[in-house]
Amino acid sequence: GPTGATGITGATGITGATGATGETGPTGVTGATGPTGGIGPITTTNLLYYTFADGEKLIYTDADGIPQYGTTNILSPSEVSYINLFVNGILQPQPLYEVSAGKLTLLDTQPPSQGSSIILQFIIIN
Repeated sequence: GPTGATGITGATGITGATGATGETGPTGVTGATGPTGGIGPITTTNLLYYTFADGEKLIYTDADGIPQYGTTNILSPSEVSYINLFVNGILQPQPLYEVSAGKLTLLDTQPPSQGSSIILQFIIIN
């Protein structure tokens, strides 16, 4: 005779054991580049050469430097980033002096008056 009607579905059985892990898929597309980080700290070195005018000289050397105030070396302009000259605390314009290793030359006709402070500032940007 003919096949009978399908019976009702039975209860679900227990879950079987987990199968083996499949192969790793291909690497995805590289993400967008992030924003540029901030600039790190810029380190500087500030060296000061001190002396006092004698009222006569226009040329000062390492030997004139006063060690208790700062360095006694007049550095070469090629070794530093900036050089500033202060006479009695006043910044002097660049054309009024010349600096070379071990020597400061004041290009003025008159020397600073006796006792005037002469400060040569060397700034090195590392």
